[in-house]
Amino acid sequence: MTLKVFRLNASRLACALPLLALVGCGPVDIRETPIESGSPSQQAQALTTIGYRSSTTASGKSVTSLAIAKPAGTVAGDVLLARIINRNNVAAVLTPPSGWTVLRSDQSASQIKAWVLYRVAGSVEPASYTFTIDLASYLAGSISAFTGVDNANPIDAHSGQKNGLTSAFNTPAITTTASNGLAVWFGSQIWTGAACPDSPIVPPAGFTEALETCLVSSSTGLIYDVAQLSLGASGAQPAFNGSSPYAETNIAQVVALRPAGAPTCGAGDTYASTYTTVGTVQSAAIVEPSGLAASRLTPGVLYVHNEDTTAVVAISTANASTLGTFNVANVTPADWEDVATGPCPAGQCIYMGDIGRVSANFPTPPSTFAVYRIPEPNIGGGQTSGDLTAEKFPFQYPDTPKDAEAIMVHPTTGDIYVITKSGTGLSKVYKFPQPLPAPGTMSTLVFVSNLQLPTNGDANFSYTTAAAIHPCAERFILRTYRTVYEFRAPSGSGFEAAFAAVPVTLTDTVEGQGEAIEYEANGASYFTMSESPSPFKLKRVVRQ
Repeated sequence: MTLKVFRLNASRLACALPLLALVGCGPVDIRETPIESGSPSQQAQALTTIGYRSSTTASGKSVTSLAIAKPAGTVAGDVLLARIINRNNVAAVLTPPSGWTVLRSDQSASQIKAWVLYRVAGSVEPASYTFTIDLASYLAGSISAFTGVDNANPIDAHSGQKNGLTSAFNTPAITTTASNGLAVWFGSQIWTGAACPDSPIVPPAGFTEALETCLVSSSTGLIYDVAQLSLGASGAQPAFNGSSPYAETNIAQVVALRPAGAPTCGAGDTYASTYTTVGTVQSAAIVEPSGLAASRLTPGVLYVHNEDTTAVVAISTANASTLGTFNVANVTPADWEDVATGPCPAGQCIYMGDIGRVSANFPTPPSTFAVYRIPEPNIGGGQTSGDLTAEKFPFQYPDTPKDAEAIMVHPTTGDIYVITKSGTGLSKVYKFPQPLPAPGTMSTLVFVSNLQLPTNGDANFSYTTAAAIHPCAERFILRTYRTVYEFRAPSGSGFEAAFAAVPVTLTDTVEGQGEAIEYEANGASYFTMSESPSPFKLKRVVRQ
């Protein structure tokens, strides 16, 4: 919306900003920090899709070591997952070759034990890897190679268990912290037979089988299986359960791999003290930018929109160049004030907040508002223009109509939050009811919390103009015309505990009318943009 309180007294601003106050309260020359556009080395790694490369297997009878060949095509940076199965000597101790880390082991009382290990491939790898055991055993194992995995932190979550005398291969549910990961599932079962069975282990629904084989023995054999499934949003995953035709003791295990570029939720709370001007928006369709949202579908993409037109422009996080230009065909906005992205039935969606009241085109002033849900265009797949279709979710407040300029969408639950705008610094947080009513159905928002922002003697420091939830969902960022705040939930608590946190002042990007903010899709930085003056600059602050 149009900035309502725009006049600044330079000396009062100097006193209001803590860093400037250190040098006195004289006149202030506000200018951007002299940093050149970000180089590729400064840009955080884009989120990568994990791919399956190949697998190898080996087995032996009454052996104390097992050599498994390196999977075909393995290159530096691939992540290798090994699974070793021991039959009838579950007290045995496994010693992996150098560079392998044991993730877990699961066992029955006496018949079967399975270890899962991982390794990040280096520039030089041996032709095979030898795993040793201190008790001669029937051993079987596999190694599978995967591309596009976060080398620094490859394992997101894992679980496993023994299932006794049953055809069910059940694994405890896992909770992932990164979106677009890969679940790798291992099934291992005792087997007695002169040949591999015709109908061996069946992996969980939706999984693609990488291998299935067996170690043949009339009394101490094994059948085993590896399968994988690409995951979507982070968070609680369903229990990945498989089966087999045979009611025999088995072990089921699952490992979730993190994609390269995934958000590191354990990163520190320090941000760079300076900002970078990434680039200038060139699209003529953007005339009054009021919000930014990171694509959850295509790495390196931000969506930017206007207040009063239906244009949505995709720009590059590297240089603000135009990657796509779209029109939302079935909407007439009253006052589009902010945008977010998040999960939806279609996969990933853009959420547009038609939530402004002071500058709304019709009616004046409105008493009901709306959020529009728009399936993300597949920019990476070549969809770079055309019409988009929105679903309307009208809403009213549980008390009185409010002016608002900030919406946020939870990256896992899909909860939609609206934060109101107040010159006193007392913003209010509301959210849509869950489950979300059908499109077109009026919702009454649920009050969540009050947010008291510092005013610094100037309403421009406390007017909430944009907000976004971190992809790790343990904090959120909030923009005012003059300031950037981050609210951090205490460790181990739920996201909404962040609303009670003391706001932390972050690096300001010095904008005349800051109305847009968003985290990078991997959480490594935040971006801002001002509604004026033109040309519109995309700015970035790196999290350290």
